Amino acid sequence: MPRDPSPYTLRAALRRQAVLVAALLALAVIIVIGATGHAPLAGMLLAIELAVLALLRAVLPTHRVGALAVRPRPVDVTMLLGLAIGLAFLSGTPNL
Repeated sequence: MPRDPSPYTLRAALRRQAVLVAALLALAVIIVIGATGHAPLAGMLLAIELAVLALLRAVLPTHRVGALAVRPRPVDVTMLLGLAIGLAFLSGTPNL
């Protein structure tokens, strides 16, 4: 008789929050890049990450994006895209 996997295990939690875990790992890499003195590159990479998260939030069902589904889908996508565009603009601005 097959055993039902517990929803309380670390594996189950990582499966539920796969998008969030991947986003946090990418964020850690971006922070290291920024801390080594490449702030414009880190800003652009963060803007790209936010745009990708907006795309994932727009196309994936709510249960797949996990904790990134905080508000209604249009609000989440609009906020993520707005932050991505603003950050891309700021990181491309010289002498800022």
